[in-house]
Amino acid sequence: MTIKTLRKAALAAAICSVYGGTFSSGASAAGFALQESSSSGLGRAFAAENAIGDNAAILARNPAGSALFNEMAFSVGVTYVNPEIDAAGTTDYYLLTPDGPVFAASLYDEAKDYASSAWVPNAYLAVPFNDCWSFGLAVNTDYGLETDFNGSWPVTHIADKTELLSVNIAPSVAFDFNDQFSVGVSVNFLYADATLKSKVPSNFILDPTAEQLLGTSVSDARILDADGDDWDYGWSIGALWRSVDGRTHFGVSYQSELDPEIEADVDSDLLRAFDNAGQVIGTFSNERANLTLDLPDTLELGLYHRFHDEWGVALGAMWTDWDDFERLEAFFPNQRAGGNLIPDYNPLPIKEENFSSGWRYSLGLEYYPCDEVTWRVGYAYDEGAARDGFNEDAILESQSVGFVPDGLPVTWRTLSIPDADRQWVTFGGTFKFNNQLSIDAGLAYLWGDDEPIQEFQALPLTSTAGLGTYFDGGTTNLEAWLVGASLNYSF
Repeated sequence: MTIKTLRKAALAAAICSVYGGTFSSGASAAGFALQESSSSGLGRAFAAENAIGDNAAILARNPAGSALFNEMAFSVGVTYVNPEIDAAGTTDYYLLTPDGPVFAASLYDEAKDYASSAWVPNAYLAVPFNDCWSFGLAVNTDYGLETDFNGSWPVTHIADKTELLSVNIAPSVAFDFNDQFSVGVSVNFLYADATLKSKVPSNFILDPTAEQLLGTSVSDARILDADGDDWDYGWSIGALWRSVDGRTHFGVSYQSELDPEIEADVDSDLLRAFDNAGQVIGTFSNERANLTLDLPDTLELGLYHRFHDEWGVALGAMWTDWDDFERLEAFFPNQRAGGNLIPDYNPLPIKEENFSSGWRYSLGLEYYPCDEVTWRVGYAYDEGAARDGFNEDAILESQSVGFVPDGLPVTWRTLSIPDADRQWVTFGGTFKFNNQLSIDAGLAYLWGDDEPIQEFQALPLTSTAGLGTYFDGGTTNLEAWLVGASLNYSF
């Protein structure tokens, strides 16, 4: 075992735990995405959200949607997301020494409701210029939420507190050919602001041993405390067809990938900084770090048909290219020795996620008892992005720090992103006060199966000794309640 290997493993643990968790909604959608673009869509499980166009919120999913409106239309709303994710498992601690690993302690603990609730706002504007051209503007959130573990959780250096605010601003233009077929394009501007933290657990059970090695307590010591933000841009394109009688709509839309590079200031009580000669000069204090996140491109298909004066059905399918999200890497541009970048940090491989692309399928049913009222129900099946099975690279990493000769089973699924397949059931409705003003409301419950999680991380204590931590457990509950309300007005 070498300090170089331990240093790399420790920084990987620190950044990956928080950076992965930052974008993890856990119970809301696959990977760390959000679906909550409108309250009317929530009621039908977002089936055919890019095709129906019952309000301006269609612009979140299809830039061709502004062609549906003959007068200026505005929609504003908010969705409250209340996820509940629980995990439990055994944490084994090992002292990593030049002579090999020495078992030190074992703890069983539970983490209850560690995915925080959040408000997800949205606003949309559709402006027709003439019979052919129209303008749209969408302001909504595609990624976000927060995870927050108790400070005494035995693996806070693997998963602790994280927070993300992201806003997507998408101006668009659409062209309508013949009141039946329209196309549209948009530019998507994404702003992301992240706060990332990891630390040694409070009342750390091995603190007396660490104090003997370091001469000081390490309980609650900061491993990583980072704040940063970034802008990035992409594009969307969409097409929309509707029948002559308006009873059938079909939409197809594509959104490009995004690659925001979070520029963060990093503080740490444990991670070491180097001078130009390669000598340790202390720990990180406002050290600059760049972390790039590969957000996937998506393709959505939607079909709506009003098969009866009082009934309509909506079908939706969305493909998300999670294969692009292979790994997290960090880059510390100021960590140099002799003018050259220190290879331990540049680039620093954080964690191999190796997400898998998947589909989300949705079905909605609408009932129109009168002109003023619409009722909705929906169901969706959302394929998770995290792969099942074991991460062979992580098992080899545990071997490289001398953990055990044969390595340990390490799952692709992590505490930070406890992803799983999900099912949705939804209910909602709309009330029209007049031809200009209406309100929407929606309610959804979603759940996923419990999944195993096994993780290993190493943390250096001295130049020759470190701490190996192995978590063996899994999620014990994965569910969420969502409730939304929107106001729609046409001028």
